Amino acid sequence: MAKQYGPAHQSARCTVCNHPSHSDIDRALIDGVPLRTLAATHGLSVSALFRHTKHLQHQLDLHQRQVDRSQITQFLDKLELLEFRLDRLFHKAEESHSFHVSLGCLQESFRVLSLWERVRHSLEDRS
Repeated sequence: MAKQYGPAHQSARCTVCNHPSHSDIDRALIDGVPLRTLAATHGLSVSALFRHTKHLQHQLDLHQRQVDRSQITQFLDKLELLEFRLDRLFHKAEESHSFHVSLGCLQESFRVLSLWERVRHSLEDRS
């Protein structure tokens, strides 16, 4: 009879899948807790935890995408704030006839626009 190597077979043999704290361990792995820490906490080997991560690969990938999205959102928020501040500074400099400051603001605004464009292209390439 041929050996079966599917998810059911893996969980039957995986010490982490059969561990009483299985769900806590999975959550900790998804949250990025180091394998050595989890091994010491739950009485498991690092290699067993490493093998078990293959069972979680889909969840880990989803988590990483969420982290990436969050970081991109934070970056875009900061970029938007920078753009707002540059615009405000430009108008104040223009009102006070500080043309060298106005020119500097325009140059920096151009850099911000270029950065927006690079980010947009990068995000399009990812999807």
